[in-house]
Amino acid sequence: MRRDIALPALSVAGGVAGFFLRRWQLSCAYVPETGLFVHGAPATYLLLGLIALIALTFLLLVRHKKGPDDYLPAFGWPEAGQMTALTAAGLLLLAAGALGLRDGLVQFQLWRSAPELYQLSSPVTQLLTGLLCIPAGLGVLLMGKMAYREKLDDAACWLAPFPALAGVVWLFASHLRTGTQPVLMKYGFQLAAVCLLTLAHYYVAGFLFGRLCRQRALLFALLGPVLGLISLADRPDLFTAAALLAFSLSALTFAHALLRALFGPPRPKRLVGRMPPPEEEEAE
Repeated sequence: MRRDIALPALSVAGGVAGFFLRRWQLSCAYVPETGLFVHGAPATYLLLGLIALIALTFLLLVRHKKGPDDYLPAFGWPEAGQMTALTAAGLLLLAAGALGLRDGLVQFQLWRSAPELYQLSSPVTQLLTGLLCIPAGLGVLLMGKMAYREKLDDAACWLAPFPALAGVVWLFASHLRTGTQPVLMKYGFQLAAVCLLTLAHYYVAGFLFGRLCRQRALLFALLGPVLGLISLADRPDLFTAAALLAFSLSALTFAHALLRALFGPPRPKRLVGRMPPPEEEEAE
């Protein structure tokens, strides 16, 4: 079994199945008048059981004894598909940053018009999250370029921690917005998705700084997109949807690359159509 193909495919399939189970749960088990979920609804048990089964599968199948001990051996691969996926994730993060700044400015104007009704912490954290998504998107783009060219880059190394940093602030902003709600089922999947995706990017960036946790990186990078896709069933705002898609796509791409380095075929030296490094272009 090619784990580098099977496990990311399972992550996407589990997320899609969970998306439809979540929609079923919201349609038949959620009571809008009370804001509560019906106890013992089959959709709820099926959704939680699916997540538990997928998590257990990932936990068992990402176990390994030895593996790459640096960023390039773990994620470097001269393949256009990986670069395309990380480029799309980076651009989505840049779009999420613009949407977050817009939403933060709207919330700030509401606070200024009625400071007794709104808290200042909400627009501040939203603005900070949107602002951090911009260097985070650039970081994902440069990390993809660095893996594609198989050459370390100072700018990419400096920007690599920003996806995790943006995720931490995003998690805090999400907690401020939903922490007062008494029903965890209404927002728990989204909060868990943000947490797992933040941890996934933290452990991926750790490969550049000598802090290697391969199994944790794989587990969070595979499970985070599952919950991210499930959270889209709640029909979040545009910023949240773009950020969930961006973080999920980049996490899944990094997971595929690391699985390939651990369980896949040997790395090719060069593939047809690969963009050569600058020094190779000059030599030619």
